[in-house]
Order: sequence, then structure tokens, then C-alpha cells
Amino acid sequence: MSSDVLSVPGTDTSAAPVLDPELTGFPRLPADRPARVVVVGAGGMGSWWAREIVASPVAELVGVADLVEGAPQRVIEQSGIADPSAVSTGADGTDLALEVGADLIVNPTVPVAHHPVTVKALHAGIPVLGEKPVTETLPEALSLLAHAELTGVPFMVSQSRRFFRQVRQLRSFVAAHGPTVLTSAFFSLFTEMEGYRRTQLHPLLRDMGIHAFDTARYIMDADPVAVTARGAQPEWSVYSHDATVTATFEMSDGSLFVYNGTWNARGLPTYWNSEWRIGAQLGSATWDGKGAPVLGTDDEEATARLQAEVDSETGEEPDQIAASLIEFVSALQEGRTPMCEVHENLLSFAMVEAAVASVDRGERVEIDDLLELARTDAIAAETHPEARDLMQSWGSVREVLAAAR
Repeated sequence: MSSDVLSVPGTDTSAAPVLDPELTGFPRLPADRPARVVVVGAGGMGSWWAREIVASPVAELVGVADLVEGAPQRVIEQSGIADPSAVSTGADGTDLALEVGADLIVNPTVPVAHHPVTVKALHAGIPVLGEKPVTETLPEALSLLAHAELTGVPFMVSQSRRFFRQVRQLRSFVAAHGPTVLTSAFFSLFTEMEGYRRTQLHPLLRDMGIHAFDTARYIMDADPVAVTARGAQPEWSVYSHDATVTATFEMSDGSLFVYNGTWNARGLPTYWNSEWRIGAQLGSATWDGKGAPVLGTDDEEATARLQAEVDSETGEEPDQIAASLIEFVSALQEGRTPMCEVHENLLSFAMVEAAVASVDRGERVEIDDLLELARTDAIAAETHPEARDLMQSWGSVREVLAAAR
């Protein structure tokens, strides 16, 4: 994990979990020029990434790849780049990246393509910045973990919600006033999305849950132990499966994290970031998902000072995927492990799959049990002998993840 805690000015953050950046053996990128980037996947997210890369001070768009003929050119034309003819196109992202001498690929393909695209790039020595979720299934995610370890090539998953100033402020507040005892996130937007989500199993959990789950881990500086979840499917829902869910996670520090989310309720919508309430030993905080957090302690003067300092932080800064890109490029230039590297990210994805399993089974699910079952399935499915042997050698998945922190 990188040294990523940003202090709230004037707050005692001596307890904040600040680590020395872990250096990698991967060759550093030159810091005197923008990173050369190929986008793999010319859908909606590919278009967004292309625009952000063109606008970024740390990167330049040198290629777009997609299996659909003509799709890369459409992404390039809407990207805002001054000279569209300077951007190369192709059907295979890794082949294109090697052809144009790209420094990294961004992989916003559909989840089913995340595993094959990432594996090929890693074995070609090309760093990968992938869209969430890390891949489609937990066994595939463990396979990617093994391939990242085998190759030593950096692989980061873009958890864009981490890069909001307010999330960092909440993390610093908890570090100084925690540990937490109860944290909740409430998400409610009436949506009737088209496409695969209409028939997807557990669409809300798999599309939105990962954002809140990763944010909770980051703010609380705690990891999941077990979950009990339930889903609901009202008669007016256009979705074939539950787009309303509640999940209670037991966390590694003994606290609870509760997620309530729905795409089925009209009126009084939340923001996409959810509404948050955090209860900790020495203070509490709320966040509406957009404005400044509201902080509280049992000392009125200290509370007023903390709130004034948080409210005063209003300057513009990169967030969401623009900030993810900056984090990955700067990590490659500095030779350090980026925040949201695959080892760190895997437990956020495991929270999604554990909640799905709990809904399906109607019972409490322990995260480690799910991880070990996924490892068994991953070993059985793995076609790369060295990756298979590596997964078999692990004492446990949790130990491997902890060793990388």
C-alpha cells in the first residue's frame, strides 16, 4: 500500500496508518515526459478514459483497441485530441501497445474480458490499470493475483471513489478518533438501466456495491471477516434479479459496516457516493456524498475547529479516474506500489462476492472460507502451470494478501 493518508489540517493524525512506499523491482518510467497509454475497450468507459487521458498532464493517448471494427476511431474522435490521426488503432490491446511502444494499458473492457486482456499484458511486460471490478469472478481474480506475482508487472484496479477529498478527510478523522464501531452507507437512486444489467444476477451489488465496500475499507482501515446479506425484488422492478440489498459486514477491528442500497425507490435520491455515517470511539462523522463531511466530538471547541478546517478545503483537485491515472503513472515513475494494487483491491471484490453468496444461500458467509473455495476453483481452471503451482503453494489467500501490505 502506498503512503496515501492526507491529513485534515489541524487534526491529530498521529494514529493515521501511514506506511513507507513499497518499492518494486519494475523499471521506472521516465518522469520527464507523459506516459504513453493504450486504451483497451471502446465502449462507454473506454470513451471516458480516453477523454481523461487526453486531458491529463501525466499521460498521452497513443492507441485504442477493440474487436469491433470502427469503434476505436469513434473513441478517438470524441476524445478531444488535437490530432486524431496520431493515435493508432487495433483489435488486440497488448499487440497494439507493443507496436506503438506504450508504457501502460488502461483496461475498461467488459468484466468478462478483464482476465484474458490483463494476463496477456502482464506477461508482455506491460503495466495494467484496470477498471473495477478486477474481473468477473473471484477465482479469476485470484488467478490475476498469481500472474501479477509471477511477472512482477504492476497491476492496479481503479477504485475511483478513493480519490475524493472527502473520503480522505474521513479516513484521517477516523485515524485520529477511532477505531470505529458502526459505519453505514445508504444508497438510493431510481434507475431502469438498459443492457445486460436487466438480466444480470445481483446487478446492484455487482455494479455499485464495490464502490461503497472499497470506500469503507479505506476509511475504516479495516478488512472484512464475514457478511450477512439479503436482497429484495419488488414487483415494479425492471430487473430480473434483486436491485435492492442490505448487507452487514463484520470487520477485522471488531466493528460493523452496514450497506443499504436500491435502484427501486423513487424520490429523495442520494448521490452516487451514498450517504455515510461513521461512529467511532472519540467522534462521529456524516457525509452526504457530495459536500464536506460533518464532524463531531464531545469537545465543542475541538469540533468547531475541525469543521472549520474541513470546510476551508475547497480548492479544485483531480478526482475519480483522472486521479486514478495520476496515481498509477506517478507510482510507475517513482518505482512504488500504487494504491489499489491488485493485492490490496482483492478484498473489496471479495466483499461483493461474499454478499452475493450470502443472499443466494440465505446465511452468514465467512470471507476466508469463500477465498479458499475460490482458490480451489482457480487452481482447477488455471491453464498456466506456474500460476497454478503458485496458487497451490499459498498457505492461505489471506496470508498472501497480508504479506503484500
